[in-house]
Amino acid sequence: MFKLFKPLLGLLFFLLLLACSGKNEIASLLSEAESYMTVKPDRALCLLDSVKRPEDLSRKEQALWCLLYTEAQEKNRIKHSSDSLIQIAVRYYEKAGWEDRKMQAYYYCGNVFYDLNDALQAQEYYLKAYEVGKSLDAPSLLGQLCANLGSLYTFQKLYQPALNYQKKAVDYFVQDADTVSLSVTLRNIARIYVCENKLDSAIIYYSIALLHTSDSHELYMSNELADAYSRVGDYERGLSYAWKAYSKIETADDSCLVSLTLGDLYLKTGKMDSAYSYFSFARKSTDLHTVCDAYRNLSRFEKYRQNWKASADFQEQYEILRDSIEKQTYMETLARLQSLYDYRLVEKEKEYYRQEADRKTNYLYRLWGGSSFFLLMAVCVAFYLFREKKKKEEQQDQSLRLQEQKYKESQEYLKERNVTIVKLEQQIAVEQERIEENIQRYEKKLAQETDRAAEKERELKMVQVLLSKKLVVPIDGIQEEVDFNHLFFTSDMYLGLCTKWKKLDETQWPEVVKTIDHVLYRDFTSKIRILYPRISELDLVVCCLTKLDIPVGRIASLLSVNSQTISNKRKRLYEKLTHRKGSAQDFDEFIKAF
Repeated sequence: MFKLFKPLLGLLFFLLLLACSGKNEIASLLSEAESYMTVKPDRALCLLDSVKRPEDLSRKEQALWCLLYTEAQEKNRIKHSSDSLIQIAVRYYEKAGWEDRKMQAYYYCGNVFYDLNDALQAQEYYLKAYEVGKSLDAPSLLGQLCANLGSLYTFQKLYQPALNYQKKAVDYFVQDADTVSLSVTLRNIARIYVCENKLDSAIIYYSIALLHTSDSHELYMSNELADAYSRVGDYERGLSYAWKAYSKIETADDSCLVSLTLGDLYLKTGKMDSAYSYFSFARKSTDLHTVCDAYRNLSRFEKYRQNWKASADFQEQYEILRDSIEKQTYMETLARLQSLYDYRLVEKEKEYYRQEADRKTNYLYRLWGGSSFFLLMAVCVAFYLFREKKKKEEQQDQSLRLQEQKYKESQEYLKERNVTIVKLEQQIAVEQERIEENIQRYEKKLAQETDRAAEKERELKMVQVLLSKKLVVPIDGIQEEVDFNHLFFTSDMYLGLCTKWKKLDETQWPEVVKTIDHVLYRDFTSKIRILYPRISELDLVVCCLTKLDIPVGRIASLLSVNSQTISNKRKRLYEKLTHRKGSAQDFDEFIKAF
């Protein structure tokens, strides 16, 4: 009997393994996406997008998918338009008690509300995240969290709490050795001190920030530091930092911004011609605040020279721009007050419904408790009466009833056992036949695959022979050479790559590689791997399709990504293959000449 159960148990074990493999595949995909989040966020987003129906996942996997998808959108600088996904993660991790995930969910929920221009809700979730995370070892996330809180308080002109959180962010970034975030946070602290008119402290923090800053922020920090020195009357140092900022200019607006600072410094040092030149140049800026300040300073300049008409004209332009800025600021203030009103109204409604729910819940608990008590008493009385009656009946015929019952149970047990044995023997026979049929089918399929492999090997050898020497084909008595390049670029495969195929799948890709390596460009992929051994399969696809002169938009369509992703990938591949900086066009020229 034990031998008959072995095949059935083996089949059940196999089915369990198949069921577990699906779950492990999703868990592995989410883990891989999280590992790419910092270095390749676009790759992480592609992996997460490959999950077609996240609502069919388990609650744990769905919560993690929602959290990682929100994070991937932020890493790829995609502005959030809804909080529905991240709220799924928040609700799950609030109940699960997973502290580090809960902190992440709160943090990214705050970022989502920040993108939705709901500053107060963003602040609420940031504070929740900080309360959960301050006991955890996560300096990078805590630093970003405190920096965002500081920015929100600065936006509300609450400078003291803003300073407190920005300084906490500095401590976390120092602990994490994140110099880029550290320099930006120090600059934000300096700006807060400027708003409070504490210029000496602002200069100290600007100077420290410059020691850690990268080239992309150095221009603005140097310009702001020059303005701070101008305000305290140290014009020499102000000019030094202003010219340092001027040396980092990359755009016309940057040039106008720095020119405004230089003009102010030259005006204060008495170099009127230079001041007028820089103020005039600053008017070319597209930034409304820069142009407004330029007209204000030009009005002051002409007033100093007693050129009243020009001063009045510049003052009029300044007033017009200032009114526009004040109107814009007024609308932003109204929006901020409306957001505050809506938030408080929602909180008031939440509190009302919470109290109503508590009141109704207490009422239901009391009603349920009273009903349960009376029902229990009735059941106890009925059970007592019933038991007393049964006792009297059982004392009369207990002996006979027990014997008859045992006899019936034994007969029924024997019948059921015999029926079960017959059914199990039939099932085992059917399963054995299925297993034998599967074995025969797999053997036949293996033989077919072996024949197909042998046929492909013969075709490959024939192609190699044809490539090693000229192939001459007699046509109507005339021998002509076959042009393999012409044959390929008129083939169905090339037409499929250019127009017909919607997506490059796993069956088509090996055929494309074989044609490139053995027919068109000998060992192309092997040479690419020699230059960059760690190249991924997706990057190799981009190299091959570029070699075939497939357009960028078509490559993006075949790989189910956007064109910007392909352009960024071509630029990175050029750096990996040549160890030089370059553009996507440099990559195309390199691959076509390779």
